[in-house]
Amino acid sequence: MRYAVFGAMGRMGVSVTTEARGQSIELTALLDRGSDMEIPDGTDVVLDFSAPSAWDDLDRALSGSQAALVSGTTGLDNVCRGMLGRWSGERPVFYSSNMSTGVYVLGRLVRQARAMLGEGFDAELVEIHHRNKADSPSGTAMALLEGLPGAVVYGRQGITGVRSADEVGVHSLRGGDVFGEHQVHLLGQGERLCLTHMTTDRRVLALGALRAARFIAGMAPGLYGMEDMLGHRS
Repeated sequence: MRYAVFGAMGRMGVSVTTEARGQSIELTALLDRGSDMEIPDGTDVVLDFSAPSAWDDLDRALSGSQAALVSGTTGLDNVCRGMLGRWSGERPVFYSSNMSTGVYVLGRLVRQARAMLGEGFDAELVEIHHRNKADSPSGTAMALLEGLPGAVVYGRQGITGVRSADEVGVHSLRGGDVFGEHQVHLLGQGERLCLTHMTTDRRVLALGALRAARFIAGMAPGLYGMEDMLGHRS
């Protein structure tokens, strides 16, 4: 397998590059702003950990290549999601806002717990990341919200009144070197269930991305995710 890394100078790009080299994977190109954006012939998969603002460059690079794409870029807007849809019509595309298997399992547990507990439990989501994280709430938090239907409230300030029954509070903490922590609180009368996932090493995400690259290579065009790779589509 031959991979290229887009966003290679970022934290995740460096981590993916390090892990790939440790597995003796051939890297055809390390692409970042200011570099040649051409994807060499024979590249099987492009691994993207960049920023939405870099996706115009990624789009131009992909237009001259048949390579599959694995992306973990977060903070996507509707324009970027449109790009994902277009790219997945041309090639296999694997997208996940978090490449951790544990986070995927957390999402399934949240949906199951919410369904089993039913009415009478209020949902609140807390996510914690290092001071340099650019987007808020995290992409993982936004994905977890899909299992917590309700009117989303981002933080609270002042006299907010009584909490509505269908409200889902989202709170973002930033500071230090916390790589990533997500807490889903389900609060009832006299009891509280808290589901938590903590990532302590960026290497977990890099290994997940390389696993996704192995999975996506040679697949038919389409948009794939963690549920496809792990065989638990619901």
